[in-house]
Amino acid sequence: MGSASHRVIGIAVLLGAHLMALAQVAPQATGSGQSRSEDLENVPRVPGVSTLLGGFNAGVSFFGVHNSAIGWYEVASPAVNYTFSPRFSADASTPIYLRRYVEKPPVPPQTVGSLVLDQDDAGDTMFGFHANFNAHNFMNTATASLTAPTGNRAVGFGAGQVTYDFDNHLQRYAGQAGFLLDLGIGDSSSLINNLVTKNYTSVGKLAHFQTGAMVWIFRRYFLQSVAYEELPFGSQTVYTVVNPARGAGAPGPGAPPSNVNTSTGASEDNGFTTSAGIPLTSHLTLSGYYNRSLRQHEDTVSMGMTYVLRGTPISKKVSEIDRALREAAGLGVK
Repeated sequence: MGSASHRVIGIAVLLGAHLMALAQVAPQATGSGQSRSEDLENVPRVPGVSTLLGGFNAGVSFFGVHNSAIGWYEVASPAVNYTFSPRFSADASTPIYLRRYVEKPPVPPQTVGSLVLDQDDAGDTMFGFHANFNAHNFMNTATASLTAPTGNRAVGFGAGQVTYDFDNHLQRYAGQAGFLLDLGIGDSSSLINNLVTKNYTSVGKLAHFQTGAMVWIFRRYFLQSVAYEELPFGSQTVYTVVNPARGAGAPGPGAPPSNVNTSTGASEDNGFTTSAGIPLTSHLTLSGYYNRSLRQHEDTVSMGMTYVLRGTPISKKVSEIDRALREAAGLGVK
């Protein structure tokens, strides 16, 4: 699929997100006495779109990203969300790479090709279906995810087929801190750790988990740090943006001379991700992350802004984070 068609897909998704939300936004519920137990699940890659509001919501994020293998690039991620009830919600999003360098397949006997600029190209569209089961201080979210093959597989932006993932996310809050644990299984790396944009897309069965902690600072700002592991089993087909020989973990002259690699364990990854968010207004959030991939020997840093059509109201007496914590603990809000 060419660059022009991906540009059309990206623009259509972005416009569709805004039109759907503008047409179907319902009045926001008010009244601090209403107790609700929704999780603070975010639309993938669009932090700030919360399920605390019922009905449709939509948003778009713009991030500048620096990767140690290819340098700087920009990505926009429009997304839509629908919260059916305090227990069930669904969302969809598509990353659009406004400007990103990719590697041309090298000409043998060379093992590393030259970087070329790729503009206005889309990744695979992600769909998530979530069910929340909350008790006392615990928040448990089960998620089933799918991708549609809208990404350009030739440059590593997509899997070229429908992929799936099942994940169970457990959170426990203690005061202004929280602890999380994720366990899941699927057949593509693109549905794992969606906060971080990767230089490859894998197809093949793999298990994954992550654990970490979060803390809220000054009531509204948050900081989160997690350790993660992606463990493939069986044969993996990996579509890469850049040849692994370009990074710090270069395998040497035996590197595959193309952007497609088939092997066992080729997509294994582990490392650490630290992220932070600062809500500037109820509609606008500044956020960023640092990711260190120990297996892939890459560092990724990102900073950007997120705009949502229906912002979560922030009370003068109690922030929405405090409200969610109290509701999770069954304390209510006064």
